[in-house]
Amino acid sequence: MIAVLGPVVAHSYRPEARINVTTYREFSDLEFLQLQEDLRVRLRRESVAGMPEFNMVSAATYFEIHQDGEPVILVDNSAGRLLVIAFGE
Repeated sequence: MIAVLGPVVAHSYRPEARINVTTYREFSDLEFLQLQEDLRVRLRRESVAGMPEFNMVSAATYFEIHQDGEPVILVDNSAGRLLVIAFGE
């Protein structure tokens, strides 16, 4: 899953206002926490490497990633499926 979400986050310069919605099988609580942590680590590394700064807001069943106050991605694991909404391309 990190392989799918990583490129979305890394290339988040989004001049157009499109929304892409993808669903996956529901993750266990442990898998979802691991996904959040993996992305948090990746965002920190890219921020250090000169990428624009990303902010992550997370809760038990969802997280959001923003860049410069604009939403980049929303991941929700609460509806029996893992829902990924990517804003932009």
